[in-house]
Amino acid sequence: MISRVAEVLAPQTQNDEDARRKEIIRALHHNDHAPEAAHAFATVGYFVLVALIIWSWQVGIWPVTILLWGVAGHLGHSKLIAFHESSHGTLSPRWFMNELQGIFIGAVILVPLSAYRYVHGQHHAYIGTERDLELWPFVLPKVKRRWRVLAAIGELVFGFFYTPVVFLHGVLVGRHIPRAQKIRLVWEYALCVVVWASVLSIVAYKGWWMQFLIGYMAPSIIAGNLQSLRKFTEHLGLLGDTILTTTRTVVDEKIVGRLMSESMLHIDYHGTHHRYAKLPYYNLPAATEFVYEGNTARVPIFPNYLSAMLDMARSLSNPRVGAQWLKAWHEGEAPRSGRKALSNARKTRRGHQMARNTVESASSRINNPMRERESDVIERASRPGC
Repeated sequence: MISRVAEVLAPQTQNDEDARRKEIIRALHHNDHAPEAAHAFATVGYFVLVALIIWSWQVGIWPVTILLWGVAGHLGHSKLIAFHESSHGTLSPRWFMNELQGIFIGAVILVPLSAYRYVHGQHHAYIGTERDLELWPFVLPKVKRRWRVLAAIGELVFGFFYTPVVFLHGVLVGRHIPRAQKIRLVWEYALCVVVWASVLSIVAYKGWWMQFLIGYMAPSIIAGNLQSLRKFTEHLGLLGDTILTTTRTVVDEKIVGRLMSESMLHIDYHGTHHRYAKLPYYNLPAATEFVYEGNTARVPIFPNYLSAMLDMARSLSNPRVGAQWLKAWHEGEAPRSGRKALSNARKTRRGHQMARNTVESASSRINNPMRERESDVIERASRPGC
């Protein structure tokens, strides 16, 4: 991987920066060092935490139980992001391992890999439009505000249970699903039923309901809620009409921010991910400066995750996504609650402008000649977890 990038960055006879940039992005797409062992250890670590949670609860050390809930919830959320990477085929360079891990996680969370792959693919193809199945119903101007608010509450509070409903809905209303994919959908949903029926039968037979609820369901619910919160932070409240204007990206250069980003497989570089969906997650930071070059003044980039969440939180009282809300407002087709959409969008743009200086500081190499940042690109591309 390093040699590929180095070859591209070597001095050329022509100074066609656009062509060189495309070559760099092409090189960064090469998935040659995804840390497979780390994902396997994370899975084992999660179940070890489940055992420790049950033990701490049984011996009465409930403060430790609460602490472990938080750790397991965050790790479970990381596994959900790994599932997302599996849907893109980037979790492992070996397709068999990629599918195996995705099918396993999907059976556990009641969202088959094939269902997630189809609905999430529609999200990428039609981001922020009325055909975006993953952001249903927030992309539909004809849905009344109270129903959208209830949907947001349901997803944020009961994410573990609500998310499977979102993806099942997406599959049921989806268009032009290939026959082979429909067959796989059927057997993967059947696998979910078999897995959960087996688990619940064993739990009922052994009388392990308390252990199951305390050890597994509690951290799973936390992980599901974190997943919903992250999904909303990435898109909710943005009324843009392009990939970058309907997606929040976080570029946190602080040590804590970098560690958080690594634990989330760099999904916080979300605009870059939407721009290049097949880019391995560990190369997202290296590609971000190329994606946002010249765009920092008019797209939602934030210096930390908290500022991105606060920007999203303003829209929770009237959750929506996509430029169709502005069109419906102009044409008088949106519900009365949509009449403030235009002014809110303008406020949001001003907020993004305020973040510009921080972002430009974090990406100060963007406007420099490419040769001045060559070593940085090579260095970033050489780190599996960068």
